[in-house]
Amino acid sequence: MLRDYRGLVTAALIAAMSGAGCTRIEYTISKMPFLAYMRDAPSFDPYEAPRPAPPGSVPFQSPAGESMLLIAPADSALARFGAGPNGTNPFPVDEAFRALGQTMYLRHCNVCHGPQGLGQATGTIAQKDPSEAKYPPFAPNLTLPLSVGRSDGYLYGVIWVGRGLMPSYGPRTNHRERWAIVNYVRQLQTAAGSAGGGN
Repeated sequence: MLRDYRGLVTAALIAAMSGAGCTRIEYTISKMPFLAYMRDAPSFDPYEAPRPAPPGSVPFQSPAGESMLLIAPADSALARFGAGPNGTNPFPVDEAFRALGQTMYLRHCNVCHGPQGLGQATGTIAQKDPSEAKYPPFAPNLTLPLSVGRSDGYLYGVIWVGRGLMPSYGPRTNHRERWAIVNYVRQLQTAAGSAGGGN
């Protein structure tokens, strides 16, 4: 007789559990510590780092080199930056670097300074209809003594943060590309017969 009651109780529990699913019965059972292992399983919180990632598995440096602190777009700040330790080109000048400089110059600088760096009205922006021009058709001649006498770091800084009418090209170029442009400007100055300048 007792066995019959056990069978009925067991059947009733199975029926109740299958009908209730993971609701009240599951919550009740989970209150017993030795049955709560699924609910309170050890897990990591979002963004929790249980151990550091293996070396090299997470990139944290740009292949283009270090990005330095922003400098003010003023002549004195640019001159200080150019004379400091960060004002020297850290990249080896090879054919690939020269080609990159030409590409970046023609993409970003030619519009105002012209293909030979002569400025004034030689840039493609000066060829536009005046009613369509967004900026005045004026840019410094990069082959004159004033530009030639500037340090490489000064030119880099001007490309990075801009100065006067020239906007900042920092967001459009990376560290290596800016130095490649400086190198290409020096090539244009040499081609124009200018001397001096550089670091």
